[in-house]
Amino acid sequence: MNPVLSRSLAAAGLVLGMSVIAVAPAHAQAAGAATRAQVKMDRDTFLSMARYDHVSGKWVLRDDMAMPEGVPSRDEIKAMRDKFLSMNRWDHTNSQWVPVQGAPRDMSKLPREQVKAETERFLKMHRFDAQTMSWTASTR
Repeated sequence: MNPVLSRSLAAAGLVLGMSVIAVAPAHAQAAGAATRAQVKMDRDTFLSMARYDHVSGKWVLRDDMAMPEGVPSRDEIKAMRDKFLSMNRWDHTNSQWVPVQGAPRDMSKLPREQVKAETERFLKMHRFDAQTMSWTASTR
């Protein structure tokens, strides 16, 4: 067989094979793909419920939207954090949170710098677990 002809046949086979590979995913996606109208409806629904928060760089629920059943509000989560901070203080010598002796601290009477520093440290060391609805120590 002519070497030029065999190379031509091999090249033709490769091109056909590649075209089948390239076209097959397009057919697979088209079968279950949403229509343009469905995508627009989903987008409009999402935009009616969420807004982009430039500070956090995330999409968040709009202020006028009710939270889903069983999800604590942002204020409730902050209250849990503030309760922890009023019941505990950071011990620099042992590098850990220790319970406050006696009554809880009144955070409004502490210097603003101290409250800010303790809040930042708490947020670096803890995360809110939505499944257990509580603050848990981060595993960084």
